[in-house]
Amino acid sequence: MNKNHKYERDEYVFLAKLYEKAERPVETLEFIKKFVVMNPVLNKEERNVLNSGYKYVIGSNRSSWRLLQQLEKKEEKKDKTANTNLASIREIKSNVEEEMRKTIGDIHDLLDNVLLPNATKNESKVYYLKLKGDYFRYMSEFTVKDEQEEAMTQAEIAYNEAYEIAEKNLSISNVTRLGLALNFSVFCYEVRNLKEDACLIAKNAFEEAVKVLDDLEKKKGKAEVLIIQLLKENLLLWTNELNDEEGDN
Repeated sequence: MNKNHKYERDEYVFLAKLYEKAERPVETLEFIKKFVVMNPVLNKEERNVLNSGYKYVIGSNRSSWRLLQQLEKKEEKKDKTANTNLASIREIKSNVEEEMRKTIGDIHDLLDNVLLPNATKNESKVYYLKLKGDYFRYMSEFTVKDEQEEAMTQAEIAYNEAYEIAEKNLSISNVTRLGLALNFSVFCYEVRNLKEDACLIAKNAFEEAVKVLDDLEKKKGKAEVLIIQLLKENLLLWTNELNDEEGDN
């Protein structure tokens, strides 16, 4: 196909989905950017294409980085005078980090300059702010010192803004609000080490959502039910861990 050919917007959406299925990340993101810029007011399907396309790319790199991080730690324990592998591992890990910085920069550019300024509905605002927080959270996983602190701070700002809008304007059964509660609580627990805050966010979301669980199951809201289950599992795990820590003290 001719990449210089200009397609209709719905064709760019189709091509983005097609290239994602074909596991062609470069083309997937290229066509996502094209349909977003042509009209930044996305419907639910288009938001899902945006999310899944970038998630596929960043998810692959996050997995690679975690593997390389484990290998690096193993190599560091060996006799450094006989170690010829450490430099190679670090070089590849550095390349992966740069790829992640580019991907995160790309989606933040779309969010800050295109999508958020044109988001007129509260659900869209929450959705994009949650994405912004997610990708700053991913940045905090592989960065250090000032860069890491800045990523954590920006993630917290985005999550808090999304949470305030969601609490006031979205029903608790809304999948975007539920997903935000899940990711924000994970950020508080695993990244910021604000364990009590994480439990409170998860507890409030779970206790409210469980009231409408029967209706969600009748309507076959699989995504919503799954998030509620994940909130419950996290809450149980975190509560047990906090109780164990208090017992040790």
